[in-house]
Formats: sequence, structure tokens, C-alpha cells
Amino acid sequence: MSTLDELYYQTLKNALSGKRKNDDKGPGEPRMIHCLERPGEYPLVWRVRPCMCPPDTERPCTSACSWDALSHDENGNIVIDEGKCMGCEACIDACKFDALTASKDIVPVVRDLREYDGPIYALVAPAFSGQLGEAYTFGRLRTALKKLGFSGVLEVAAFADILTMKEALEFDKNIQKEADFQLTSCCCPMWIGMIKKLYHELLPNVPGTVSPMIAGGRTVKYLYPEAKTVFIGPCLAKKAERREPDIADAIDYVLTFQELRDLFSVTNIRAEELSEDIAEHSSASGIGYAVGGGVSDAVERAVKALNPARRIAIKTQRADGVPDCKQMIDSILAGNRSANFFEGMGCKGGCVGGPRAILPMEDGAEHVLAYKAKAKFDTPMENPYVIALLERLGYRTVKEFLKKSTLYDRDLGKG
Repeated sequence: MSTLDELYYQTLKNALSGKRKNDDKGPGEPRMIHCLERPGEYPLVWRVRPCMCPPDTERPCTSACSWDALSHDENGNIVIDEGKCMGCEACIDACKFDALTASKDIVPVVRDLREYDGPIYALVAPAFSGQLGEAYTFGRLRTALKKLGFSGVLEVAAFADILTMKEALEFDKNIQKEADFQLTSCCCPMWIGMIKKLYHELLPNVPGTVSPMIAGGRTVKYLYPEAKTVFIGPCLAKKAERREPDIADAIDYVLTFQELRDLFSVTNIRAEELSEDIAEHSSASGIGYAVGGGVSDAVERAVKALNPARRIAIKTQRADGVPDCKQMIDSILAGNRSANFFEGMGCKGGCVGGPRAILPMEDGAEHVLAYKAKAKFDTPMENPYVIALLERLGYRTVKEFLKKSTLYDRDLGKG
């Protein structure tokens, strides 16, 4: 029987060549090929072999799950509850027998790049810097993705810029007393999922705003209704976010950096041979969303710029990693607050510490900060691409957009 990796690469090569079917050679292979070809029909975590943990023992994978998403069938095999799974990958890391693996969207993306008649846009997460090697500048990444068949390539950091302004306006409007506080709604689906599932009483303190990924997808589909959208980032949890019912129309597929690396590998695309397709999309603030503390830093600067005479100054606090986020929230609920704006990120170090990143977190952060330092614009308010984009959406000024737009709103179920 072929290994999963062999099946994966063969199925990917078949998709690139236009071949529609693999030769199934083993009893487990047809199901795994179907998982690769139609990932949306399966949970985010796939069981690729029978569980080997002794019966009636505590399973490391179950213990590692913070969301109560794992159970067992009558044969002792793990069953994933798709409605509860947040895509944190803790169960995959905890499994000692490599029986679990993460969902992959790459095969249907390749098929659509070959066969879909409409435009397909790639939306690249701010954490991309250095992940595919130092030769992959954003300009060369744009060239490579267009060579694969994408119609356009956008930096999601530009939509982080827009949402920074929205979060700053929400803060300026809502924080009127010393006791008031706000939790960021941007960026991390594990942070929002934690609040929705475990700390529902804090939802009134979370603005009903989508993440930069969803904002980018909605913008593309507003401007090009027939377009398909593919988000590229370091995080399986973004695949869970894409499936949430109230925002499921924004992003068609989510690829991880590892999936993109695999695609470049089998197509023999070499960064050093590519030209630079340069487009300035984002400010330093938007790029900074990729690292822990980047969101709160961006919003703090935007609040001060929008209303420098505020009576109550913004004071930020952040946590990264699920345990630290829980500790911060428990402290908030206990009334121990020294801040009024709180940022949570599910991964240590922020998005650069995502489980499907290629680089170690420290190296990823170093590359992002270097890219951030080269940005032509410091804040969203200075970013001409954002201003031009809002004009295309029908808004003459930033203030008009912030007051009237519902394009980037969502219902968090605050009851």
C-alpha cells in the first residue's frame, strides 16, 4: 500500500497534468484519495490509520484538545467532531503513532487553476516573509503564483490595515469610562473561537468585525462576483474559520505555506529565476499582524492618530498561546485589569508560530519584522492603496467607510 505522502504527491501531480483518477492499490487508498480530492467533505483532521493506543487508557490526542472535539468509536478509533474542531493541531502533535494528519486543499485548487473559467485570486497572509526561502520576496511570490494560473495576488496585510481603522473607531466609540474594555476581533480564529465557546459572556466586548482573511475574500468577491479566492497562510485554524456559516462565502480554499511549498516543488518553480512583480499593498501596521502584539500595536497607533485628544488613553495587553490567552481572560473576568484593549493569539509568537509555518517562530518573526521595516507607509491612514481600494468600494473618505460600511461586519452571536 502506498504511504499517505506518496498518495498526496501522486494525486497532486495528477491534478497538475489533468489526470482525473489514481490507480487505487490498497484497501485504505480510495478513501484517502477522496479526502485529498474533496477535502471540504471531511473534518480538518484526518485519521490515516487505525489508532494504536491501548484501549481503556487516556489518549494523548484527546487530552491535548482544548475544544472537546475528539471521541472514540466502537473500535477505539478517534472520531473528529467537525463542529467543535478549531484546527489547532494539538491532537496531531500529541499522537505518538502518526495516525492523524491535517486537511489539505491543494488538489482542488490546482484543478480549479486548470479548469475554472473565472478569475482566481491568491490572498497571502502577512506571515509569508521568509517562509519559502529568502529568494521569495513578495514580488517573486506574485510572479510564481501568476505563473501557476492565479489572476491576481493580494497582501492580506492591506485588509489588516482597513480593519485596524475599524477596530480603532470601535474603541474610540465604545470606551468612554475607565471600566470599559475591548477585546480584539481581528486575525486569530482560535482566539475568537475560545471566546465564543468558553467565555461567551465576553462577546459584548468583541466588535463584530471579520478577520483580514475574510475581509480580503469579501472585497474580491464584491469587485469580481465570479472570482474564487484562495488564502495562503501558516494555520490550519484558518480552514476552520473559512467553514463558519456566517462567513463561508468569502474564501473558497485555504492553503498552508507547506502546501504551497509542495506545489512549487512538484512544478519546479525556482524563485531565483523569477522576475519581481512589485505592488505596494500594506503599511507597517498591517504587516505587523503576523507577530504577537502586532494587532494591539497597530490599533493603539490608529486610536492615537484618529483622536489624539482622547480623555481615556488606550492601554493594551496581549497574550499568545492558548494557555496564556485563557489566563488573561480569567484575569479579566476576575476584575484584574491594567489595560482596556486586549489582543489574543492562539499560537506562541503570533501567526509566525502557526503549526503549518515552515520556519521556526523566532526566524519567521525576524523575517516579518525586516519586511515591516521596509514598508513605505507606517500606518493605514497613510496607505494610498487602502484609500484607492475604499474608493473602488464606493467610499469617498475613510471616515465615510468607517461609519457606513457593513462589508466587513459579522454576527458573533452575542445574544
